[in-house]
Amino acid sequence: MDFSETPAALEEQPSAPALEAAAAPAAAEATAEHAPEATAALAPEAKAPAAPDPRKEAAKAAWQRLTDAKASSESVSGKVLRAVKGGLMLDVDGYRAFLPATQSRPEKGQPIESLVGATLPLKVLDTDEKQKRLVVSHRRAVGDDRRAARAALLAELAVGAEREATVVRLADFGAFVDLGSGVDALIPLSELAFENVKAASDVVAVGDRFAVRIIRVDAAGKRIAASRKAALHDPWREHAALLKPGTVVEGKVVGKDGRLDVEIAPEVIGSVSDRDADPEEYTIGETVEVTVRFADHRNRRLRLTTMQSAAAASPPSGFAPLGVELKTRPAGRQRSQ
Repeated sequence: MDFSETPAALEEQPSAPALEAAAAPAAAEATAEHAPEATAALAPEAKAPAAPDPRKEAAKAAWQRLTDAKASSESVSGKVLRAVKGGLMLDVDGYRAFLPATQSRPEKGQPIESLVGATLPLKVLDTDEKQKRLVVSHRRAVGDDRRAARAALLAELAVGAEREATVVRLADFGAFVDLGSGVDALIPLSELAFENVKAASDVVAVGDRFAVRIIRVDAAGKRIAASRKAALHDPWREHAALLKPGTVVEGKVVGKDGRLDVEIAPEVIGSVSDRDADPEEYTIGETVEVTVRFADHRNRRLRLTTMQSAAAASPPSGFAPLGVELKTRPAGRQRSQ
């Protein structure tokens, strides 16, 4: 065996420290190349921010609206859930609210329990930020709403305007009516009907509803007068041209009880004295020619005649009637004996 080349071969082979030194740069390069992956694998996974709960956000916004309503005295609405000791429990935008009995406004004569299930206008009196509870007033909200509605109605109310009205009280001098929004008006006796009215109860009753026409409004709106008859259909006004004394017109017999009743226009009926016509000589529905003698527009009385030579229809003769002539004769002139 020839060992002559062994030392040389051994000299050519690097030593262990040399091999470690030669491998160090490659190891460092490999470590640097894979360092991000290793770091990412070892680092804990980051959490994304949680999305806000829509229900919580809505509840928070609702509470803010309620607190703002308290500061601004703005009205809110709530549903009555049940009656509790001393008042009512309500749901207002998802929050519990207490309505004291003294702050409720049920219908006249009704208990507060009648409001259960109703949705009411409310004013927020107090808020409990910690418990998220409210104290509210129905009475104050109704009062504010009525005052606003009354002011709006008075602003648009004018003489000649027509409105629906409800009778709320009768008096010796007329009837009081509600025009809406708590605005009252008086209808004098003379404005209740075309006929002569002695008592308001003869024409209307409490609770009656009908149209009226405004005839007077004072500056402050505290005194308002209205007319029922001005808003009624008025055939006498529509056929005023036929009602002049001396007018000859054809009419239809509609009654003959004691005297002859003749309709000369729709809903315009006059009477013929039995001295001018015998009712038994006429039949219901018969057409007859009559002359207007006298028309009382205030009391709606119309007198007719079938005599063409009646005084109302005759031209003046130039001579005074005998009775008038005698009355105007000088007192000192006497017939000679």
